[in-house]
Amino acid sequence: MVEISTERWTDLHRVLDRASAFSPEHEAGAGDEIMEGLADPDTRVLVIGAGGLGCEILKDLALSGIKNIDVIDLDKIDLTNLNRQFLFRRADVDKYKSHVASQFVMKRVQGCTITPHTDPVQKFDEEFFKQFSIIIAGLDNVEARRWINSMVH
Repeated sequence: MVEISTERWTDLHRVLDRASAFSPEHEAGAGDEIMEGLADPDTRVLVIGAGGLGCEILKDLALSGIKNIDVIDLDKIDLTNLNRQFLFRRADVDKYKSHVASQFVMKRVQGCTITPHTDPVQKFDEEFFKQFSIIIAGLDNVEARRWINSMVH
């Protein structure tokens, strides 16, 4: 059993332990099981997109204690990204977002491993996606969103 710091996860427990229109009554209270899974060092999370949403998602996951994260983004950093994508600096222009974001977060969050990927999301097969306990889409591309939704559904 993995030790979970109750104080650190208080707000997340509030969300996970209550019933809602999106969580049937019989699923309320599943927070402990979910939190235990997230704290497990073998749990893998996939983030698709390392832009405006992806930067925030990667930072939040790492600071929440998630240890194994993969990120997919085929884009390179553009000068116009710097005002809203806080993981990137002027020296990073023309580098892959997934690589720079991974390095930035790993440098600041001890014990977090982020594996970057630079292929389009459509290049990955079903077996690739089965490795992950959680898949988070931070995409701005409608075609890629639809594709990933159909793949994981």
